[in-house]
Amino acid sequence: QSMRSLLCTICALMAASYVAAFAPSSVSGLALRSANLARHTSPRSSRIPAVGLAQTKCSATGFPDFLPLEMNEVEDPACIAMAKKLQMAEVTMPAQFASGNIATCFARTEGTSDNDSSLLLLHGFDSSCLEWRRLLPELEKSGQDAWAVDVLGWGFTQRDEVVQTFSPEAKRAQLKSFILEHIKKPVVLVGASLGGTIAIDLALNHPELVEKLVLVDAQGYIDGAAMTGQPLFLQRVGVQVLKSKPLRMFANKIAYSDPDRFGTEDAMRIGRLHCLTEGWDNAMISFMNSGGYFLSERVAEVTAETLVLWGRQDKILDPAKYAERFIEDIPTARLEWVEECGHVPHLEKAPAMAASLLSFLGKTPAAQAVAADVEQA
Repeated sequence: QSMRSLLCTICALMAASYVAAFAPSSVSGLALRSANLARHTSPRSSRIPAVGLAQTKCSATGFPDFLPLEMNEVEDPACIAMAKKLQMAEVTMPAQFASGNIATCFARTEGTSDNDSSLLLLHGFDSSCLEWRRLLPELEKSGQDAWAVDVLGWGFTQRDEVVQTFSPEAKRAQLKSFILEHIKKPVVLVGASLGGTIAIDLALNHPELVEKLVLVDAQGYIDGAAMTGQPLFLQRVGVQVLKSKPLRMFANKIAYSDPDRFGTEDAMRIGRLHCLTEGWDNAMISFMNSGGYFLSERVAEVTAETLVLWGRQDKILDPAKYAERFIEDIPTARLEWVEECGHVPHLEKAPAMAASLLSFLGKTPAAQAVAADVEQA
């Protein structure tokens, strides 16, 4: 009886931490039959073609072979199109973080020029670059160069025995190398939810790599990581709860202003794909034990020109508590509200968000009508 109570407490704590502090920007998951897990999850550590930008092997279905077979169940056309374009790029890592180079998963707009500013899109906690599946096409239509990358430990980026730690410092090193070795110039960092924290961390430690900063319903004032330092068996229970269908669907529903339209089972399925790849649970535990991010007292040190985008109906990170605080702390920041939108403007209001980004870059949005969804504070 006491063990059952303990496990129930763990589940409740993990659920609360996931939704309140680490809600992923894709906030979704996959209904997976446990009997089929081993058979249907694609092994990846020996199959990643970590040599350059264009040598990703594809399966017979047209998807890169580092994606799990559950990708074939996805119905969202935007996700299907983006998944087929995912690539792997090798990035160098300092020896204290990895024993070799790391294959990093990313997608990039096609037919766009990199002569002007390039956007680097950072997903939220325990998510993948697929959460940008609706924004990338909008940017591509306007000719804007943009890269969506899987942060170390999440998405489909390599996380086998080569990686020694999935700490914030290791994530920062991965992104630094990706920018220097592949984008090859300072970027406009766009971070959603915990991706906003990751963006702030990079901007503070490597300001020379950040041209501008965009924080999207960003988590910058919640420090630490769930279950840091707890016994390993409790952490393993916790991460299983974290990828469970009920928890994912709950977070999926509260992420949107219009959950009936956007908080679908297919959206849940997409957001949990990366959890079905090798090493996900160990990477999560490594991040927990690193202690997570502690940046709430350093937000005011940001010097980059900053745009804060916030869904007016965000139920995960209270707009009244957090949005205005970024404006108070960052002297160069300005706030734009995204109307009739929850925690994920890039999924719920992609055209409006694209228009805001292009305006922030000094460009004229291709579709002026979408500006009606955005209100400048």
